[in-house]
Amino acid sequence: MKKSLLLLLSMISVCVFAQDRVKMPASVRNYMVTEPVNKAIKETNNFMSTVNTYMDAGYISSETEIGKTVYDLQSNTGSPSGRCYLYPDGRATAVWTRGITPAAYSDRGTGYNYFDGTAWGSEPTARIETMRTGWPGIAPVGANGEIVAAHHDVQGLVITKRSTIGSGAWSSSILAGPTGAVDISWPRIVSSGANHDTVHIICTTYSAYSGQNLALLYYRSTDGGATWGTKHYIDPSWDATNYYGFSGDSYAWAEPQGSNLAFLVADSQEDLFVMRSSDNGTTWSKTVIWEHPYPMLNVSTTSTDTIYAPDGASHLSFDRNGKLHVVFGVYRVLFNGDGTYSYWPGLSGIAYWNDQQPTFTGGDQKNILNPDSLDAQGKIVGTYLVDWNGNGTLDLAADYGNYGLGFASMPQISFEKNTDNAVLIYSSLTEGFDNGSQNYRHIWGRASSDGALNWGQIVDLDSDPIHTFDECVFPCISQVGDGSNWYFHYQLDNEPGLSVRGDLDPPGDNFINFYSLSTLLNGIPQVSGPATAVVSANYPNPFKGTTSVDITLEKPGPVSLSVSNITGQNVIATDYGRLPAGRQTLKIDGLGLATGVYFLTVKVGESLYSNKLVIK
Repeated sequence: MKKSLLLLLSMISVCVFAQDRVKMPASVRNYMVTEPVNKAIKETNNFMSTVNTYMDAGYISSETEIGKTVYDLQSNTGSPSGRCYLYPDGRATAVWTRGITPAAYSDRGTGYNYFDGTAWGSEPTARIETMRTGWPGIAPVGANGEIVAAHHDVQGLVITKRSTIGSGAWSSSILAGPTGAVDISWPRIVSSGANHDTVHIICTTYSAYSGQNLALLYYRSTDGGATWGTKHYIDPSWDATNYYGFSGDSYAWAEPQGSNLAFLVADSQEDLFVMRSSDNGTTWSKTVIWEHPYPMLNVSTTSTDTIYAPDGASHLSFDRNGKLHVVFGVYRVLFNGDGTYSYWPGLSGIAYWNDQQPTFTGGDQKNILNPDSLDAQGKIVGTYLVDWNGNGTLDLAADYGNYGLGFASMPQISFEKNTDNAVLIYSSLTEGFDNGSQNYRHIWGRASSDGALNWGQIVDLDSDPIHTFDECVFPCISQVGDGSNWYFHYQLDNEPGLSVRGDLDPPGDNFINFYSLSTLLNGIPQVSGPATAVVSANYPNPFKGTTSVDITLEKPGPVSLSVSNITGQNVIATDYGRLPAGRQTLKIDGLGLATGVYFLTVKVGESLYSNKLVIK
C-alpha cells in the first residue's frame, strides 16, 4: 500500500537553527560501537504525481514518493551518489536498490522512475534487469539514451542501457572483472562528452587482487558502453605499494565538467584522497587530503590508537569555475587488530575542504580531523548537535540505528551551473524525534551564495509532522540544478537502523521520496542573530499545563502564534496584533490538549519561526 503523503499546505513547520554546538551528554560522547571492519555486505544467492508541498517564508519544497523497497541498504558507506540525474530540459531520472522479498532478496535489482517534465511515472513493480543486482548508478549516454551500472552477485557488473530516456526496452550485458575468479562490485558511474559518449566507472574487486585485499579499479568506454578500452586499471598512486586495500562503496564521482573528471576515496582505513583528470580519463593526478597515521593498515593484524578519520561517507562537486569542493563525515575510530573496529558516532560532523585550501597532512594525523578543532577552524559544515528544545543540552534516546557512521553523515554537495549558489544536505540524528527507544535521523540542509565561503542556517528538511516518525537516510543529490531548485531523493521508513545489517529495524517497507528544494533556501530567516526577531525555544519542553516562548522584536510588528498536531490541524491560534519593540513572553496553554507531539509556529510580519512541542 502506498504511503500517504498528507497535504499540509496550510501550515509551515520547517525549522532553522544556528550552528552553535551545545553540551553533549557523556553517554552520547562515550557511546561506542564495535563491528567487523569490512562494511560491505557480501552476499550469495541464499516530479510530482502525488505531491506534498511545504512553503516557508524562506523557501518552497516539494516531495513525491517515487518507489519503495524492503532491502534498505542503499550504500555500504552511507553516501550513495550518481543515482539522481536532472536533464537540461527539466526531465529527471532516479534509481535505487529495490528488493521486496526478504527471503534472500532474490528479486533485488534496480528500481527506476522517470519524470517527464510534468509528472513521475507509476512506482515500479519490478527491477529493470532480468538478474539479481544491487547498488546502481545512472548516467545519460549518447544523444538521448541512459545507462545503468549495478553490482552482480558473481559475474561482474551488469550494464543496462536503452536508447531513449524514459521509454523502451532495456538491454543488459556483463562487464567482467579481471581474468580468473576475480569479480568486481559496488560501481559508481558518470558520463562525459558533448553526447555523453564516454562512460567512466570506478568499483572494487569482490576479493583479493593485484596484491590488495580489495582493489580499486577504473573502467572507461568511449563508445557509450559498447566496448571498454580501459579495463581493470589500477593507477600507480593507489596500487599495492600504497594501500593494503579498499572498502566497497567508499568512493564517489563529481559530475564531469567538460574533460575534467574527479573522484574521491574516503574511508577510515586509508588516506582520504582525490584523483583528477583534465583529459577525460587518459591520465590522472592525485591529491592526498588527509594522510592516514597508519600507512598500509592491515585491519586484520594491526591494532591502533584511537584516531579521528573519515567515516566513509563523502561527496564532491565542481563549481562553475572548476574549483573542486569536498565534504566528508568524520568520527573517532579504533582498529582492534582482529578484523574488528570500534567507533564513537557521537564524536562526528561533516567536514569541508576545497582544492584551494591546505590539506590535512603534515601534522598530528591522529587528531587533525577532531571535529571540535575543525569546528573552531570553520571547517565543520554539518552537525547533529542541534538543540531542538533549546534547553542547552542534547536530549537523546538511549539507542540509535547503526549505519557504521557518525551521527551526522551521508553528506551531499551541489553547485548551481551559472552562479555561486551551493547547497549541502546530510542525514543526522535529530533530538526530540524518537520511537521511545531510538532516535530518528532527518535530512538537514544549508546553503551558500558565495561559493561555499560562508554557509547559512541549518534547516531540518524533515521537520514537517508527516516525518515525525520517519527515519530519513541515504540522500542522493542531482549535481546539477535548474537555476530555481536542487533535487535529491532519499529513503525513509518508521524504524531507525537497517534490517540488512541485522539492526533493530525489521524488514518492512522503505519509501524512496524525491525532493525539490528551492534555491531560496539562502533566504530563510534566522532563529537567532540579526533578524526580524529573536524567538526562543519554548520552555519548559516537554511540559504539562503551560509553556512559554520569548520573542524579542527589533521594531514594532504584527505577531501571531499557532500550534498544530501531527496531522496538521491547528489546535491553538492566537493573534497578538501589533506588538512593540523589545522582549515579550508568549504563554501557551496546553491544559486542554492530549499528550503527544505538536508543532509551534510564531509569525512575525512575514517571517516564520518553528519549534516542536511535547506535552507529557
